[in-house]
Formats: sequence, structure tokens, C-alpha cells
Amino acid sequence: MEEKSIRIELAGRAYPLTIHAEEEENIRTAAKEINESINRLKASYPLTDKQDLLAMAALEVSTRALNVAKPPVPGLGDPVLVELEGLLNDLQG
Repeated sequence: MEEKSIRIELAGRAYPLTIHAEEEENIRTAAKEINESINRLKASYPLTDKQDLLAMAALEVSTRALNVAKPPVPGLGDPVLVELEGLLNDLQG
């Protein structure tokens, strides 16, 4: 695996990283999401401490990622999809 050095910025502070080349896109996307979250929080809440902003942004971004990764709860999805899933289960026996 090829390694490379990059620099990302979080909350106005630069961080040099050595990463695997194929991770770069995800790391840059994650940094962008964190910075966007910080900016949203800064505009919406009276948080001024950077550590508070980083903590809340990390919580927001992590929760969003976990919600996407979590399988849907039966009964909470689109009724048509739930019905189709039931039919498929019936066919599988």
C-alpha cells in the first residue's frame, strides 16, 4: 500500500497526516464535513470554545455516519418496501 503525506485543516488548525493513498478522499471528505458542522454550530449556538465546537461536531458527524450505517428498523420504512420485503421472505420460505 502506497503511503502519502497530506495536510488537513480542522477548526482552523492544520494537521499533517501520513495515510494510505486510497484513504485520501475519505479523509478529506470527513474533514470537510467536520468543518461544515463546526460552522453550522457556530452560527446556531453560542459556543465559542473551539474544543466545545469540535466535540459537538464530532458527535454530530459520528451520529450521522452511524445512522447511515445502521440497518433500517422494520416498520419504519416505506410501506411498499416493507411489503416487498415480506413477499421476498415468503418466497424464500
